[in-house]
Amino acid sequence: MIPFPLLLLLLLVDAVCIAAALLLTGVFALPSGMATWQDYTGASGMTVIFYLLCFYILDAYKAGLEDFKDTIGRMASACVLGCVASSTATYVMEYSRFSKTALVLLAVLVLLICLMWRYVYYRTALRWSTPRRVLLLGEDKAGVVREFLSESLRRTVIVGYVGEQGSHADAGPYLGTPFETLRVAREHDASVIVVLPDAPLDDTLAKELLNAKLAGILVVDIRLLCEHVVQRLPLAQLSEEWLLLNEGFSLNTHGSLRRLKRVMDVALALVLLLLSCPLMLLIALLITLESPGPIIYKQKRVGLNGTLFTLYKFRSMYEDAEAEGQAQWARAGDSRVTRVGACIRKVRFDELPQVWNVLAGSMSFIGPRPERPYFVHRLTESIPFYSLRHSIKPGLTGWAQVCYPYGASQEDARRKLEYDLYYIKNMSVLLDIRITLKTLGVVLFPRGAR
Repeated sequence: MIPFPLLLLLLLVDAVCIAAALLLTGVFALPSGMATWQDYTGASGMTVIFYLLCFYILDAYKAGLEDFKDTIGRMASACVLGCVASSTATYVMEYSRFSKTALVLLAVLVLLICLMWRYVYYRTALRWSTPRRVLLLGEDKAGVVREFLSESLRRTVIVGYVGEQGSHADAGPYLGTPFETLRVAREHDASVIVVLPDAPLDDTLAKELLNAKLAGILVVDIRLLCEHVVQRLPLAQLSEEWLLLNEGFSLNTHGSLRRLKRVMDVALALVLLLLSCPLMLLIALLITLESPGPIIYKQKRVGLNGTLFTLYKFRSMYEDAEAEGQAQWARAGDSRVTRVGACIRKVRFDELPQVWNVLAGSMSFIGPRPERPYFVHRLTESIPFYSLRHSIKPGLTGWAQVCYPYGASQEDARRKLEYDLYYIKNMSVLLDIRITLKTLGVVLFPRGAR
């Protein structure tokens, strides 16, 4: 997950690149004597806004040099959408809208210029940036922290750990006691000290860490690092005490936020229902033509405070797909899924009937995805804090859905819970807007659907 300050910087660079593309378009495709920003001020401003919005929706800032083909695909899709969106928005500007030739040239120039700076940026970042050298304070008993840091902060080297000496090879070499933290960090040129939950913090160690911080070494709690960098809460490092004493989890204690969320739910659901009615009628017809059975599939799910409710979906499997009565995870290439079902699952259109669940109040537009009672019972027994996801209404989409592919195993459920807990802890109107925009990107650029 890209840090927010860096995201703003990259958006600013893209804005400059789009402005440059507009100036070049003015030179080659506008009538003689006409200037881009002077004579097409409104159209130019809307072009910058809509292109940046499409870049953000399609995660054009996510991939790096190692997956540059994905970046090209996302950028190309974003430029096409940006061209359509900006031209539609400026259609009413009869005397200041761009011609078709100018629009096409502009989209090509934006794509080329923005891809060029991305390529240079990725190459430069790899060549000139130095890996973070991390010292662990405490014991990474199962290698969970090492795995997290390698996944989330790729250019990271764990030099070892300080703590009680033991045979925990996953944490790297043992380098000393906690009270030698500053000396060890200096000796091994560590730039970051990551404090684990089992670190024996007392006044003496706190003073040692403060001296390290004043010496220019970043000292950070592993849970806060995970929350702010990758925007999920690490289950293996959580405790009831930490969850209790940290800020957040405010939806149920702030009535105004809860009421505002309900108003937004109803408004968004009505808009989505209005816009998707023709699409839902077409899907219903295709389902009827392909295979016998009901159009709408009803299923019991676990909702707010563990109560059961009936969830509605378009049927995407053959009738009696679970004839043996045993709930099953969806699988890649699942033979139970119809051809129409595979298509609507890929773009999440099978979830559209849940708009009625949102209007009825059993679901929210944004929240953790509701799960079946059979799986909830199993996952609650095996995954710590799983029941916390039922402290708010389940959602049609959510933070886990836009950050993680479709989950079809217990390990996937653990990872998605980490994202759900982040959402519950940091819930806000701005985060809901962000998830809504990201959901559009998931629909337009589907990943991991089954």
